[in-house]
Amino acid sequence: MGERRQQAEAGRTADRGEPADEGEFDIIVCGAGPAGSTAAGMLAADEDLRVLLLEAGPDDADERVSDPDRWMENLGTERDWGYVTEPGAGIGGRRLVYSMGRGLGGGSSINAGTWSRGHRRNWEDTAASCADPRWDYRSTLGVYRELETWHGEPDPGRRGTAGPMHVRPAQPLHPFFSAMLEGAESAGLDRYDSPNGELAERGSGCAVRDEFAVGGTRRSPYRALVVPRRRQRNLTVLTRTLVTRVVFECNRAVGVEAVTGGRRVRFRAAREVVLSLGAVQTPKVLMQSGIGPARHLESLGIGVLADLPGVGANLGDHLLFGCVGEAGARELPPPARTQAVCFWGADGHADLPRFFMYSVGTAFMTPEAEARYGKPESAFTLLLGMSLRSRGSVRLADADPAGAPVIETGYFDEPDDLRDAVEAYRFAETIAHTEAMRPYRGSRMLLGNATDAEVAAYIRTAAFTYWHPCGTARIGADGDAVVDSELRVRGVENLRVADASVLPRVPSGNTMAPCVVVGHRAATFLRG
Repeated sequence: MGERRQQAEAGRTADRGEPADEGEFDIIVCGAGPAGSTAAGMLAADEDLRVLLLEAGPDDADERVSDPDRWMENLGTERDWGYVTEPGAGIGGRRLVYSMGRGLGGGSSINAGTWSRGHRRNWEDTAASCADPRWDYRSTLGVYRELETWHGEPDPGRRGTAGPMHVRPAQPLHPFFSAMLEGAESAGLDRYDSPNGELAERGSGCAVRDEFAVGGTRRSPYRALVVPRRRQRNLTVLTRTLVTRVVFECNRAVGVEAVTGGRRVRFRAAREVVLSLGAVQTPKVLMQSGIGPARHLESLGIGVLADLPGVGANLGDHLLFGCVGEAGARELPPPARTQAVCFWGADGHADLPRFFMYSVGTAFMTPEAEARYGKPESAFTLLLGMSLRSRGSVRLADADPAGAPVIETGYFDEPDDLRDAVEAYRFAETIAHTEAMRPYRGSRMLLGNATDAEVAAYIRTAAFTYWHPCGTARIGADGDAVVDSELRVRGVENLRVADASVLPRVPSGNTMAPCVVVGHRAATFLRG
């Protein structure tokens, strides 16, 4: 909360007088998360192109960033936006802390270090939504092969060998995760070498998790693609610079305004501006710039430049809830470590997983669930992730750029989502009760012999975000889409969006690797 007060003070201070001119660049990339870092790093490869990368947060020089097993220590710090959602009717009126990365590397500097590419069907559906085969699975595989150096079983049709992102199976594998995978096989899931190989083309399965690290040290897209070019004269990287709006002449983007050091500054872009601020901050800045639902903007006294109802709508996310069991006799892994993943279920397609599951050696519970059900001293949790039919939204609370956005998650607005969540919980219980898991399982699971109604009540109390928001400036060819197939914002010129907000639906698995693809696409289109 102290950080948010500082932002508000910075905004009020900056409102005095005209902004200072901080120079002209060819392309300004706003946000140094996985997509923005990828775009900026690739663009800076052309040394005749002047690239500015702006980031609201601090640098990434911190052991809590470099050591991926310490990722949770970053939550609630200055590297976390720390958004708070509106009370959710489907989750008992609770507000959720909606953490997102804020600093060089963005979410890829504070996440669990998982490399999850998205399912084949995710990319086919994206290509169909924007009527452009450059977004299909085959084309996306080409991007991943270019980006990756794969340190696992050879798979030349799917994996790269000379890219900047070093990816490997999690190792050394703790026996608990081997037991989880054996349990998943006993429950009917096939075992694969990697979640990003053949499994990404199937409807279900399990595998050792892929992670991006070199010698146990996190190597984020910022570290992999931007840092090697930091000495180049054509690349400028500024931290602690909060972008507040895009500057237009007529309907052409010509730069951005930002707050840094308590003053308002302006940077000019000779060619284009790219917003890579994430699924909350990108629609917020678009609306602050007059791009969004006209009625909403007019009600706040913001002049409308482009009436795009899709800005801030269609907020998708993965729901997170845990199947908690008391620990048995065997030693559990460290609490933050997770090394195996399962996918199963379908959502409109027989070959598209709707559920995924990691696990940790601790009781992962919301404060409300702890208060109601108690928290075992020693426990493990099967961490269930679920894509939802329901959608949320991001809106402005007022016209003040320093104000916090209004985030509605929409969890369980669609009643069938809760029914499906109960079924997913039951499948996790099945895995927990397999013979392979017996040495790690204590005398009871948290819910014991609960009825479906009791499980549903628990899930409403335990539901949380998996930190995978997307879709709030979605790509498409229809009238409600915000960007076209080349990520250009409709109704204006020289402005693109490149981050998770363009993804029409939340991918199967984590969102970081798909964001790297989006950043790669943006750089390719801009250079084209």
